[in-house]
Amino acid sequence: MTDNANLNESEYRNMPASIWEAVMNHGFEFVFSVNVTTGLMHFFHACTSRALVDYSSFDPFGDSPSYGDFCDMLLERTVDEEREPFHDQMKLAYVRREIADRGDFVRTVHFLADGERKSMSIRLFPDESNPGSLTGIMFDVSAFLDHDWMTDEYARIGFVRKVQDFLKEKPEDRHVSLVYTNVKGFKAINDLFGEQSGDMVIFHTRDVLREVLAPIFIGRPEGDHFILLVDDDSLTDENFDVLGAQTYSEGDRQYDFSIRAGIYHVTGSDVPIRKMIDRARLAEKTLSETSVRTYMIYDDKVRTRYINRQKYSSEMSSALESNEFKAYFQPVVNTADHSIASVEALIRWQHKDIGMISPGEFIPAFESSGQISALDRFMIDSVIGLNTRRKGVGSPPIKCAVNLSRIDFYNNSLMDHLVSVYEKDHSATDWLRVEVTESAYADLENNASDYLEKLKSLGVKILLDDFGSGMSSLSTLENFDFDIVKLDMGFIRKIGIIDKAGMIIRSTIDLSHALGAKVTAEGVETKEQLDFLSEAGCDYIQGYYFYKPVSEDELEEILDRG
Repeated sequence: MTDNANLNESEYRNMPASIWEAVMNHGFEFVFSVNVTTGLMHFFHACTSRALVDYSSFDPFGDSPSYGDFCDMLLERTVDEEREPFHDQMKLAYVRREIADRGDFVRTVHFLADGERKSMSIRLFPDESNPGSLTGIMFDVSAFLDHDWMTDEYARIGFVRKVQDFLKEKPEDRHVSLVYTNVKGFKAINDLFGEQSGDMVIFHTRDVLREVLAPIFIGRPEGDHFILLVDDDSLTDENFDVLGAQTYSEGDRQYDFSIRAGIYHVTGSDVPIRKMIDRARLAEKTLSETSVRTYMIYDDKVRTRYINRQKYSSEMSSALESNEFKAYFQPVVNTADHSIASVEALIRWQHKDIGMISPGEFIPAFESSGQISALDRFMIDSVIGLNTRRKGVGSPPIKCAVNLSRIDFYNNSLMDHLVSVYEKDHSATDWLRVEVTESAYADLENNASDYLEKLKSLGVKILLDDFGSGMSSLSTLENFDFDIVKLDMGFIRKIGIIDKAGMIIRSTIDLSHALGAKVTAEGVETKEQLDFLSEAGCDYIQGYYFYKPVSEDELEEILDRG
């Protein structure tokens, strides 16, 4: 082997004939020229082994075949949905106009040959050595379009084609489903470990999906998403528990993440494969960021939920103007004496027609549509209004935390408004606090996290919400000085049920204290939970055991009673 990877002229001219044959017959279908005046063709290469056209009536190396006849023969093999545009756009006059405008003519066309669907790239461009001719090539790009460049699994087009062929021959007693997967917290992995490590997580995900679900076919349509056709026997809770508890390790750092899935049960061949994929994807998207579930099956409820979310998004602005949204408050108590230490502001929607709508229904809709920042500004202003009124009548302000969405940190108007509140009233840092979920913090990019640093520098108390909700990473605590760590209620519910959960809670409390942060336990509902947390040294308790979320008037009554 020479040091220079490029062939010199001598090596190029003396390339073995077998190499030329391999290059041409396994790549190029046709290489030809076309006289732009007469339309007559000259072929330099034609692959007869794949029989894209009927060579019994067409001799490409005969006496000047016609470009029009050649296109007519290709048209016979063109898939039905592309026949009309192929017929119109392959005409020589059309080709010449596009070359005059763009410099060349390029199309990807799908043909049927020997019962298989082939993807061909057709390119025509001026022949520099002969101004009256065009050079044309047809190249088989099926492998490039059908397979993902990175993992070599099927791309979306190839996956759809394979599933279509499989379902045509599938026995009626074989039950299969389409599964659409997503790595929860993938962006955080890229940010924490780098894109190369993110690539390794994609390979890890592929291998785990193959091992656990044993797919008939697997494809990677984009990013960290995979689509699979699997036998229904593989769709067990145990398998999805495995997918939901993955760990990526690099040196002394590790990151826990989950592979979440949407499932569409294939009940017939009347639904297009692309629509099946969309429905499985929709099922996966209905899993909220804080959901402890790792999979969702598409059904009428999922469809209805999607339609409702579209409806909620369309009505959000008018509902805000008509005061349908209300701020509720859930007190947080000191563990030691059960006195109220602070409150968390929670949004409620009293819809004019439907009645009370759960935040779990409309908040994901507003986050998806980008409208959540308008709602969060409403909550910030509600807290400011509450404490302004309290101070006006001589009552002490109540320490209150508002939740910020990941999207808020990319909304300059909202963040500048929040910063201005503290700059205009320095006492606001004592009573207006900010909560950010761990998943939201992990998704922040540099320019967005600057706002969090700015709030911290002003003396604002920053709370880390939902710690332990399924994607906890110690690097989150390492990278930012949170004032309060809020243990997710999923952990709290396991107290007295799973011994390891208790050990993890104790360790998290001790670690947080060592880092200078207080700890709040969310979702406390039983005395057993309260006693355990008290003994473990938890600082604050939030949950129905003491208080449920209450309206502003009810909160003031509670506060006035002392």
